[in-house]
Amino acid sequence: MKTDTTFKLGDFEINRIGFGTMRVSTGAGIWGDTLNKENAIKVIRTAIENGVNFIDTADAYGPYTSELLVEEAVRPFKDQVMVATKGGAVKYKPGAILSNGHPYYLRTAIEGSLKRLQSEIIGLYFLHRVDPNIPIEESVGALSQFQKEGKIKHIGISNVTLEQLEKAQTVAKIEAVQNAFSFKDRRYEAVVNKTTKDCIPFIAHTPVAKNSWDDNALVKAQKENISTNQLSLSWLLNYAPNVISIPGTSSEKHLMENLASYAIRIEF
Repeated sequence: MKTDTTFKLGDFEINRIGFGTMRVSTGAGIWGDTLNKENAIKVIRTAIENGVNFIDTADAYGPYTSELLVEEAVRPFKDQVMVATKGGAVKYKPGAILSNGHPYYLRTAIEGSLKRLQSEIIGLYFLHRVDPNIPIEESVGALSQFQKEGKIKHIGISNVTLEQLEKAQTVAKIEAVQNAFSFKDRRYEAVVNKTTKDCIPFIAHTPVAKNSWDDNALVKAQKENISTNQLSLSWLLNYAPNVISIPGTSSEKHLMENLASYAIRIEF
């Protein structure tokens, strides 16, 4: 069984296991600074040194602390890595977040991200959440304007339904979608299938399916000495060629275990 290990976003070839920085770069409740900045930077750099070339962050993580840490971690590898960030969500206390998709707010958000990431253009910028009070066409229309201004290279949307994706596509070229997706959580399967049909990268956040495998799969995994994390990532690699997972970890051991999922050959 052959698994494609990369997928194209524009002219950039993304390795299909990326790195999500939400937890490694912030404190409890996705709030404040990481408890171990040195370790966080080391893990992100180890990921890059072992082939990871897609790093995911957001201004809401911290807020802001994740983008600052990612910039520092990625600095020596800036030309080798696509950093994706997001705007349109407001972190106002530990464990709590609100949507704000107003074009004026998004203008403020992207200018802040550009400054924190010390970049003139963001490789991939997501509308983090759809604001129920603002039509998605208006929010994505603002991102399209920022793209024309040279502040965004590729536009993405996150945490969206199929209907919202289709509406967004009427006002801009959507070049990536990021939603939760795993063996256990298939709420957005229709969105995944739509992106597969349209050859759009689907970035699967929260990709590890815990306590959801049947006995047959677990027996196979145990025989092959495969962890449930690896089982989950391998399932995503085999689901569709455009699915890119972004597991996050603060452990180099778990990082290397995740990356070993490329080599797993198991029938689901």
